[in-house]
Amino acid sequence: MFIKKKNMKKIPIIKTCIVLILMTSCNSLTRNKVITLTENEKIFCDTLQIDSSIIHEIRRFNTNLIEPFHYSLSKTIENGKESEVDPIFLKGIVFKEQHSKSYDIVFNLKNELKRKGYTIILLENNFNIGHQQDVIGVLKTADKYEVLKEIQTDGINYDISNDSLRNIIRQLDKKYSLELIGASGDWCEFVIHNEPKDWLEFAKEIYKICPDVVDQGTGSLNSLADEMKKTKRLYFWWD
Repeated sequence: MFIKKKNMKKIPIIKTCIVLILMTSCNSLTRNKVITLTENEKIFCDTLQIDSSIIHEIRRFNTNLIEPFHYSLSKTIENGKESEVDPIFLKGIVFKEQHSKSYDIVFNLKNELKRKGYTIILLENNFNIGHQQDVIGVLKTADKYEVLKEIQTDGINYDISNDSLRNIIRQLDKKYSLELIGASGDWCEFVIHNEPKDWLEFAKEIYKICPDVVDQGTGSLNSLADEMKKTKRLYFWWD
């Protein structure tokens, strides 16, 4: 009886080991799964000299269509179809994602892509209005100032040209160590890595540059200060 009981104890241990081995093998296969590029992806990667591993990284989180980088400062809608006006074509790629996931993708990929010499940003934030997807862009540069230059971001309604904006960001960057995570024609967004000692004074500094973030956004300097302190993000938007 003793021997039989001892053998019976070994059976579930053996089964457990087999299950663990199978689970480990499956996880390894999942991690090492080969992602094959489409013919179009191969062509534009070769043409634009984009590292194909960038698409492999994106495919870990997103399966939507990936296209060569195209972007427009304005769009028209005719017969329900949206068209870009004078689109800008840059060395990079774009793809769409649900608003609830778009920032997660940017944060999950930004460090690895930067290491490879690329910058990933939220290019078009549609705030889930009409269930419209956001647009995420990847540019072949790790220089945030080059990204802002290529995207042509400005606050022209407040006489802030693209050159002026980049100079403003440089000054802020020295004090607060800013990381670009989003940009378009009239807005840009950064992670604040070096927190200000006084968030209200920081809010006043930002308000001078971009009054719209308060006047058409948070409603007060205190609210802006509280929001930036909570999110550790800096957002400019010139209406």
